[in-house]
Amino acid sequence: MKIREKKSVFKGFYELFSVKLEEEYSGKIIDREQFNLFDSVAALVWDTQLQKVILVKQFRVGAEKALIEIPAGKRDVEGESASTTAIREIEEEIGYQTDSIKEIAKFFTTPGPVTERMTLFYAEVSHQSGSGGGVKDEHENIELIKMDATTFLQTTFEDAKTIIAQQWFQIHHQN
Repeated sequence: MKIREKKSVFKGFYELFSVKLEEEYSGKIIDREQFNLFDSVAALVWDTQLQKVILVKQFRVGAEKALIEIPAGKRDVEGESASTTAIREIEEEIGYQTDSIKEIAKFFTTPGPVTERMTLFYAEVSHQSGSGGGVKDEHENIELIKMDATTFLQTTFEDAKTIIAQQWFQIHHQN
């Protein structure tokens, strides 16, 4: 497939493009929509003092309900590295200072229509210096959830990044 034409048809909180693709073997033109999103980060956060995974619960418009998930956010600060964004999101959402951070994986969140690529991290924390809860100007209303390793591994999540983090934790975490 080759992109023959791409034009913005809507710009709000997100941007929607109309894309014309040409099939290489037949020359046929196909119309598709592409949602242009910022790349993002997420972090599986382990509190080494409490021996718990720190999660967030917040309303998600796509799911039309609150979900329990790992902290995450958009990479919307020009020039900021993915790890710096993750550290900032950890502080904003759950109020923790990050002791160490390690990249786990990079992946497309919804590769069919969405441009967003997420970088997933494992972060260790030991000191909560703030209340978290998100940034009020961003209209975030985030509740902190703390789970021991067993509960985290036995919980059924509906959020893909959290499921990926849960599987990584199952393989790599040593109690």
